[in-house]
Amino acid sequence: MLIKGLSLKPDSVATGLKKSLLHLVDERGIAPILILDEAQHLSDTFFIDLSAFLNFAFDSRDLLTLWLVGLPPLARHLRMQQHAPLAMRIVHYLHLEPLYREAFSAMIDHAFKAAGATQNILADSARELLFRTSRGLRRVAAHLLHRALYEAHERNQNFIDDHAMEAAIEQSPVGQVVLA
Repeated sequence: MLIKGLSLKPDSVATGLKKSLLHLVDERGIAPILILDEAQHLSDTFFIDLSAFLNFAFDSRDLLTLWLVGLPPLARHLRMQQHAPLAMRIVHYLHLEPLYREAFSAMIDHAFKAAGATQNILADSARELLFRTSRGLRRVAAHLLHRALYEAHERNQNFIDDHAMEAAIEQSPVGQVVLA
């Protein structure tokens, strides 16, 4: 689709990309990784073209690691019959389940430590509210925690209490969706 939009010839683009990948792997010793996030939004045409490219480029060996990252609709999409050739090339499927309370708490502690925090800046009751509201979903928790940090800053607080967390949840479209 992108190739057509740029008025390029698909065969020449695929050939050029394959040559570039061979150069990276064979001459420079680089193992390329391509990560396509939010892949659940990619079109059927894209997946069909991707399958055709992979068949052309990887007929004898692997030149690229490709990650398709997305929400559950991506897996359902790839199970469609028209995408069977692409689905057969997928080596690993990974589905991240919501975290249970202890793992969730450990993740929060690790994130703060990795960010350089030397003391706990999240009240236990705010942590519990975050867990219940996010339902253990990492992306939702990260979004709400970011908003709660902003709320605490706006209140000239050096910690996140229930009030900052509640304000973050109320103001966030993610919090409203989760609460509904």
